[in-house]
Amino acid sequence: MVTNKYSKILSSGGIIIYPTDTVYGIGCDATNINSISKINKIKNRESNKPLICLMDSLEMVKKYVAYVPDISLDYLLNSYEPTTVVFSKSKNLESYPKNIAIRIPKNKICLQLIKNLKKPITSTSANFTGEKAPKYFKQINKDLLGLVSCSINFDNDQQNKSSRIISIDDKSNVKIIRN
Repeated sequence: MVTNKYSKILSSGGIIIYPTDTVYGIGCDATNINSISKINKIKNRESNKPLICLMDSLEMVKKYVAYVPDISLDYLLNSYEPTTVVFSKSKNLESYPKNIAIRIPKNKICLQLIKNLKKPITSTSANFTGEKAPKYFKQINKDLLGLVSCSINFDNDQQNKSSRIISIDDKSNVKIIRN
């Protein structure tokens, strides 16, 4: 399904468009500040707006989040819908100096990309800022496809709706940002 080709592209600073458990995403190695800057330029996106990080396990989350409250585990691992959790402080991740938004996807392609790369990948909708998020590959702007290193066309296993986003502070208070 997902070959090492895509992980090599990510590890060399490349940008890919790929299916997620929500909508089509554009992403890169989340530890590569230059690649993150490229995505922001490609999308005409504000650079101070952090990208979501997709991680493959709770162990990876604990490697990059300073404090993981117990309440966040259900949202990350057992939520009935894709849920992104914003934590107040990251660690070991220069590209996210403050808070960090994380989702553990159930999508097999995402999980394989992360596993092969051995690092988190970024995720933001595969569209130019202000355009509608693409639910299917055929909805991705052709100009955007021309600006990335490669794309994966696979329209299965998607919910076709952006993830719910919540924030959890150090006192385990939960706030819904996007439902």
